[in-house]
Amino acid sequence: MFTRPVLVGLVAASVLLGAGCTSDKPKSTPTSAPTPSATPSLGPSAAAERDALIAYRGMWSAFVEAAKTSDPEAPDLNKYATGNALRLISSALYTNRSQDVVTLGELKIDPKVTALKPSDAPTEASVLDCVNDEKWLEHKKSGGLVNDKPGGKHRTTATVTLTADGWKVSRFVIGDESC
Repeated sequence: MFTRPVLVGLVAASVLLGAGCTSDKPKSTPTSAPTPSATPSLGPSAAAERDALIAYRGMWSAFVEAAKTSDPEAPDLNKYATGNALRLISSALYTNRSQDVVTLGELKIDPKVTALKPSDAPTEASVLDCVNDEKWLEHKKSGGLVNDKPGGKHRTTATVTLTADGWKVSRFVIGDESC
């Protein structure tokens, strides 16, 4: 279970949406979100998978950046997240801002698309991940850690949807189980 408030709120809200799933060990770190490239050789499913993963990674990258200052209105959040996903992240950031808490460090992810719907012209992708926040820790704005409890690895599922503005994470569930 998450021990830090920024993710505790996400877990609590996520539990209402469903349970997390399994994943392999995380390998990538969201540092800067890549943008979809124009690759005409990709079929609709391959392009959807690529673009859904770009949106998913972008959401986490935007969250990590916004968490450095607890900015719930960071513009990149809207670029990669919508609906429940955006509300969960914004709420966690508002809470941390009101408590003078920022989240610093490295978050590791290793997402995989597990399903595309419909298969011939996808508009929705299911993503499975293991979010590793062991080195992404909450700090008092005045300095020092909020607590001495380490983060962990959490089974995470997400739905990424094709919107009028491109692919965006519309919902995610951070499980309280380790992966």
